[in-house]
Amino acid sequence: MLGRLGLVALFAVSLAACEPKKEEPALDGAPELDGGPKATPDAPGELAGGEKAQQIILPGVMNIAAPIDAHVINSCEKIVAVDYNQPPVMACVFFLRDGAMPAPDGSEFDRVLDYQMATAGWVQVGATGAQHYFEYAKPGTDCADVSVFTALDASQLDRLVKEAKAAAAPKGKSWQGYAVPATVRETCGADRMKRQAR
Repeated sequence: MLGRLGLVALFAVSLAACEPKKEEPALDGAPELDGGPKATPDAPGELAGGEKAQQIILPGVMNIAAPIDAHVINSCEKIVAVDYNQPPVMACVFFLRDGAMPAPDGSEFDRVLDYQMATAGWVQVGATGAQHYFEYAKPGTDCADVSVFTALDASQLDRLVKEAKAAAAPKGKSWQGYAVPATVRETCGADRMKRQAR
């Protein structure tokens, strides 16, 4: 008799172990952690843990994903074009790179940023000194949107770094950056061919 009761008790315990657990309240579709840290961003533009989120250069206009370590400052024209009374609205992007500052005339364009632009459909079609021209072809037409990235000099970069409260470049690295107008221009036909010939 006692053996049968033991078997019944063992059977009841096994059934209880197989019952589904009550659903716990969810946070954003995931169960809450019991007493653990919650996965919330530290600040806008940052991922949990303090890692900086990737920024977009001119969202809705160019939609370029900036290099992962970049700083993007919108409406930077008063910082980089201090000699102009009414400079056009610009966005600036700057980042650290290995080695000394690139060519003083800005003729070398950053390879990582060039890759990010190509990924978004913008192709470099020419350069004149510090100005690098890019176009975004419009399918089914002979037209394209054109934009220009202007390499920033040391004093412009210094002002941007201070504005962003970023640290000075560590030994063996340098800041590199560009300003880009907040609007793009359309070119078609012969005008577009002239731009590509540069």
